[in-house]
Amino acid sequence: MSLRAAPVGAHTFIWSPRWDREGARRAATAAATAGYDSIEIPLLDPSVVDVEHTRELLAEVGLGCSCSSALPANAHLPDAPDAARSFLMRAVEVADALGSRWLTGALYGHLGTLSGAAPTDRELATVADVVGRVAHYAAERDVTLCLEIINRYETHLMNTVDQAVALVKRIDAPNVMVHLDTFHIDIEEPSVPEAIERLGSHLGYVHLAESHRGTLGSGHVPFDEVFAALASIDFEGPLVVEAFFNADPEIRRATASWRDHTVDPDEFARASLQTVRALQAVARR
Repeated sequence: MSLRAAPVGAHTFIWSPRWDREGARRAATAAATAGYDSIEIPLLDPSVVDVEHTRELLAEVGLGCSCSSALPANAHLPDAPDAARSFLMRAVEVADALGSRWLTGALYGHLGTLSGAAPTDRELATVADVVGRVAHYAAERDVTLCLEIINRYETHLMNTVDQAVALVKRIDAPNVMVHLDTFHIDIEEPSVPEAIERLGSHLGYVHLAESHRGTLGSGHVPFDEVFAALASIDFEGPLVVEAFFNADPEIRRATASWRDHTVDPDEFARASLQTVRALQAVARR
């Protein structure tokens, strides 16, 4: 699949904080109306997802899906490995039941929980052990886990490309890859496109988010260079536009996403997709 033809998804949090029946219909209908190919479903609480209703809804509006998550506070790694493993395995089961081949995000920690220091080898060993065990479970269901690089203000466990590659290599499972978010990488790396090139074949999933989390192209993320870099590594994974206009309250707190961007979510979705389609059209292979 060419980058030019890659399907483009939208994050549920553009329109709804929860994937319950009401939020699911609002987000899925809006994403389909805006012209997206798929929607990212947050599994912060897998128990609220009505699988049968979701499958029927996605078929009705003509969308595919991917899934994302982050560990709850009571399942933070490395503090609660058993709880983390149980939570992630349930998220894998729901993702699989929904037809998603991807479970991505901060699968290694609770957003906003910081130690005040760099990650220790013991912490990373626990993360690798838990994620590795879940990866084996996910592989049986053809689900790929993608670990998201998150900025230092939200987690201390994995903030850079080098840390992400080291952790993925330590886990050493073919269905564990890296999730790159242009918002986080713009904070932590000297160059977003160079970070993409360094990830190379380890990159499995991409969030397209602006430097101020507003409409794509209105900040300083060099998206033309981002798409050229993605094309240069023959990236074939999901491209998902992300914003937190209607994020889960816990995510809003952890990410300090209380700014009013004075833009309508539907307008944001349409304008951002237009930017992505234009960038895809000129992306080189």
